[in-house]
Amino acid sequence: CMTGAMYPAMDLTAGEKERGTMETLLCSPVNRVNIVLGKFLMTLSASVATMLLSLIMFAVSAVGAGKIFAGGGGGNGGGGEGGGFAMLIDPWGMIGVFGMIVPMAVLFAAGLLTVSLFAKSFKEAQSYVSPLMIVVILPAVMGMLPGVELTWKTALVPITSLSLVCKEMLSGVWNWHFILTIFGSQVLYAGFALWLCVKMFNRESVIFRA
Repeated sequence: CMTGAMYPAMDLTAGEKERGTMETLLCSPVNRVNIVLGKFLMTLSASVATMLLSLIMFAVSAVGAGKIFAGGGGGNGGGGEGGGFAMLIDPWGMIGVFGMIVPMAVLFAAGLLTVSLFAKSFKEAQSYVSPLMIVVILPAVMGMLPGVELTWKTALVPITSLSLVCKEMLSGVWNWHFILTIFGSQVLYAGFALWLCVKMFNRESVIFRA
């Protein structure tokens, strides 16, 4: 999600500043909120498209790996069926993962637009945004480590909780109290990020930072 949103967010803010088109856009007879929402929806579309393609390729790889291992196990000695291996992924879990990640995509799109808006050039925006990848990747990887389970304590950690609940849904485990809690918190974070993005676009001192 974040990778898909990074470059559109930087280009639609710092990139336009560098090209000198931001002033022209802001002088047009269009409400400032509509301009922000247009940039946000473009960034969100790129983020969601990246996420959707990643999920599709993950599903294809999982099914393909299951067939390869199952076929390979059948050729090893005697019975032919005892060595079979199948990738067990709940198809509804894929849909659930998509639904859980959409608010996170909104959060990333709005957050990256806000951060990139402070930059005066595309290169400066890259220096602001690139370190955020570590902030996102580390808690996501923590959720995939063996022995880390979804509890009320881990459910309070923003990205780790999402990683854990998605892992459970893919395996066919649906803890609805955790799912609703994590989804609700993601929606709140995303709403705040979008509000902050609109607020920053309305501040001339941020857009035309010296």
